[in-house]
Amino acid sequence: MKNIIKSILAIALMTGFVSCEDEQELLLTNPEGSFSITTPITGEAIVLNETTPTNPGISLTWSPMDYTTQSVVTYTVELAANGSNFASIQELGTTTNQFITIQSAQLNLAALTAGATPFAQSPVDIRIKATSGTTGTQPVYSSTLTYLITAYGCLGQYAVGAGIPSAGWNWNTPLSLICDNKILTVTATLANDTFRFFTTKGDWNTGRNYLYYANAGYKISSTLENANDGDKNFRFTGTPGAYRLKINENDKTVTVAQGTTAANSQWLVGAATPGGWSWSGSNETEFALVSNGIYEVPLKLNNGETFRVFLGNNGGDSWGLGDRNYLYYSGNGYTIDSELINANDGDKNFRYTGPTALRLLTINSVTKTITVD
Repeated sequence: MKNIIKSILAIALMTGFVSCEDEQELLLTNPEGSFSITTPITGEAIVLNETTPTNPGISLTWSPMDYTTQSVVTYTVELAANGSNFASIQELGTTTNQFITIQSAQLNLAALTAGATPFAQSPVDIRIKATSGTTGTQPVYSSTLTYLITAYGCLGQYAVGAGIPSAGWNWNTPLSLICDNKILTVTATLANDTFRFFTTKGDWNTGRNYLYYANAGYKISSTLENANDGDKNFRFTGTPGAYRLKINENDKTVTVAQGTTAANSQWLVGAATPGGWSWSGSNETEFALVSNGIYEVPLKLNNGETFRVFLGNNGGDSWGLGDRNYLYYSGNGYTIDSELINANDGDKNFRYTGPTALRLLTINSVTKTITVD
């Protein structure tokens, strides 16, 4: 009996020792205190420039985080949309130091992904996450820094669907639209079928269908229509072949242009158009061939002003490459929209009499009609 009692006491003592050791090990993994970002301070700002992508976008320093263990502490820089409580995190870098520099190009992409407005000062939230090398330690977060970033460019998008044969309805080979100053462009072969745009590769939940753009006030080329399927996708109805596809988020237009270059296009110049009577830069408006015999463009037309159709563009002043005025079309039997009249000026230009607004101008040389929708 004595031996049994001794054994029970021994087990109890051993259990006590193990419990103490476990508790001590648990305590060893606990952090002590807190830490904070030292520089920069909340409210500091930077203007990023696409010509210097490797320049520092932000240089961070912070106070150390004290863990009771002597293991290495790892710090991770996290960025999120301002006021989002870091619901969606982007990791910018990891280090064992108490400082790090993030290059401009990386910071720019992260800011845009977090919803920053290009070329406008936008706040983002940044914090540091600390973890120790001891297994089972919980992360500790620094104070939050609100940094003001003026980003450049814009985020690219993607398109998939049977209307884009090279992509299809999968993410193996999505069509990538390159973004520059909020204008997304791509060249692709289009078929008479459906497709949809996406902001994030591989994520079906980020789709932007026909209704998304229509409800946002975009003017869309007539060869792209609402498929009226379950997802309200785009359907391409033009002549199958190679096209240049463009989403202009500044002017709120979605356009298609036949061919891989502008060789098939005509051009609009005049005070009624956004660029006025000028060929400087890209002031002229491309009047694209969207299907066989049909030229079309969505653009802002100015009430009471004039314009003319030009047949060529050599990259400079192209007045002498051929043009077509109101009299050319009326004299060749075209039915012309009532909002377009003969200006009766020296060149017999078109005069637009409708409201100043985003309109869809179409010249159909097959049916001999000119319409403004």
